[in-house]
Amino acid sequence: MPLQKAVENHYENEYCNMINDAEMQDAKEEWIESRAEELIRNFGNSNDWQIIELLKIKLESKSIDADIYNQFVTDICYSQAKRELNKKYLGE
Repeated sequence: MPLQKAVENHYENEYCNMINDAEMQDAKEEWIESRAEELIRNFGNSNDWQIIELLKIKLESKSIDADIYNQFVTDICYSQAKRELNKKYLGE
């Protein structure tokens, strides 16, 4: 009987750890989402066209449009949010 109880306790502990890890990951993802959205809101302004023109020059492309630019801004903001989270918790 003690062996069965030890096995049950082990499984219960592993389950609790798994739930805690999932909750921690959810909290991190929620923080990243929130921070990225904040950065995206702060990024947009009336000078965006200048950035688009600079990107066109640097990327040697005439086909950069608002959709590509918006994806670019989104990617940068999410990357920045992830970097901030890592710096905050991992000291990177």
